[in-house]
Amino acid sequence: MTGAWARGVVGSFRALGLDVEALCEQVGTDINIFMDANSRPPRDALGRFWRAALAQSGDRHLGLSAAEAWEPRADHLVVLLLTSAETVGEGLEASLRYQELLSHGRVITLGEHPEYHVLNIHKIEHELPITPHEIEFMAVFAMKLLRFATDGKFQAREVHFEHPYRGDIQKYTRAFGCSVLFGQEKSAILADDDAWSLPLAHGNQVLHGQLQGVAAGLHAALESHEFSDTVRDRIRLLLPRGQSSIEAVASALHSAP
Repeated sequence: MTGAWARGVVGSFRALGLDVEALCEQVGTDINIFMDANSRPPRDALGRFWRAALAQSGDRHLGLSAAEAWEPRADHLVVLLLTSAETVGEGLEASLRYQELLSHGRVITLGEHPEYHVLNIHKIEHELPITPHEIEFMAVFAMKLLRFATDGKFQAREVHFEHPYRGDIQKYTRAFGCSVLFGQEKSAILADDDAWSLPLAHGNQVLHGQLQGVAAGLHAALESHEFSDTVRDRIRLLLPRGQSSIEAVASALHSAP
């Protein structure tokens, strides 16, 4: 994730009373790498940070706890693309188009379902596998951001997680305000048509158009410099598994071959 995302994680851990400076020292990472909104810390550095925080806190629901401590705000271009649109659906389509400005890959994509709109949450991994705590943090982050954008009106129909149930269902239903299912094919947030078409409280079509122009330029520059490195990293990760075909690499990057 980018520095803006990492800074939010650090702030959430600090709000929980964790010694974030000690955690960074423990994992051998300069905290300034996480606090610079314009930096792009290695994904595995943040993964080690999560693991150290889990050991320090002993919280088996650290992802949920950290996300509950996070305060949503429009402090990044990708978030502004969401909040400045006219509706939830329009805002998500615009912000997800340029999400690599905030993350190391396509963490959230639009999925298909016969009845609902779907936000799939993917595990963008390098050498270090992503933990369920990080997935749960991302899911609550998305929910809180959508509630913030709609003045609290957004409600999901269901939330799905690939990982198994880990206890305390009340904590999950309190965080998401809907049914939460585990052991599913994909981690995802499902919403109905009413939620998808909700107007955004801070929508501004003129600003939204201007932001899309800025995002397109930044995204093109980012792609030209980083995509080849991303592909190379993914091939290096998949080679030991015997999965280095074009199709396997494209699937890992959540793109078409």
